[in-house]
Amino acid sequence: MSKQNDFLSITKGMIKEQTTKEQSDKIVANQCQIEEEPMEVDEIVECVICMDIVQNKKTLEKCSHEFCKDCIEIQFKYRPQCPICFTAYGKITGTQPDGHMEINRDKRQKLPGFVEKGLIRVYYSFSDGTQGDEHPNPGQRYYGTNRTGYLPDNEKGRIVARLLRVAFNRKLVFTVGRSRTTGVDNCVTWNDIHHKTSISGGPENFGYPDPTFLDRVLEELAAKGVTQDDLVEVSEDIIK
Repeated sequence: MSKQNDFLSITKGMIKEQTTKEQSDKIVANQCQIEEEPMEVDEIVECVICMDIVQNKKTLEKCSHEFCKDCIEIQFKYRPQCPICFTAYGKITGTQPDGHMEINRDKRQKLPGFVEKGLIRVYYSFSDGTQGDEHPNPGQRYYGTNRTGYLPDNEKGRIVARLLRVAFNRKLVFTVGRSRTTGVDNCVTWNDIHHKTSISGGPENFGYPDPTFLDRVLEELAAKGVTQDDLVEVSEDIIK
């Protein structure tokens, strides 16, 4: 009887071990199968303005980004521009103080990197003044400035010059704040539309040659809602 009991015990153990192994293999197989299945990507439902779940979803027509209806309507009252990709939905106006702008030609000089002879000179002038509510320190004085930018007198250069005039009219070229070059506060300073303030010296000296400069300026203007569709606002004879 003892030998028989031992045999039965060993047999039961082998069956149990085999069953456990089969169950383990099935679990591993199921896990591998689950891991191989593609994961579903949840739809983005967070509004980047309020950082909460989107309520009464509003989808912007040009860029298809989505926001809470109330959030984007409030945003557009202050700045009609997508807060994600900066696509403009209407005319954007800035905080540039009152100033003066002139655009004229100089046919005697030539910019490095261009075969055409002649350049376009863009001149800006701002007097000292008092900051308004739209500026960092309302009621305080700000320091004016004079700036000159240079463009090639070719087709693309003339387009950029006209679009700079549109941007100037919309108060987008300058603002009041801290100068990045001098570190002085409360002064008229550039507002992220780059200019070449030197004729030569290359990009490191804010001059030419710089083959991609005009394209970059067009992108910066477009980011502020100024595109070639707006050329109708200024005529070609704006360049004297």
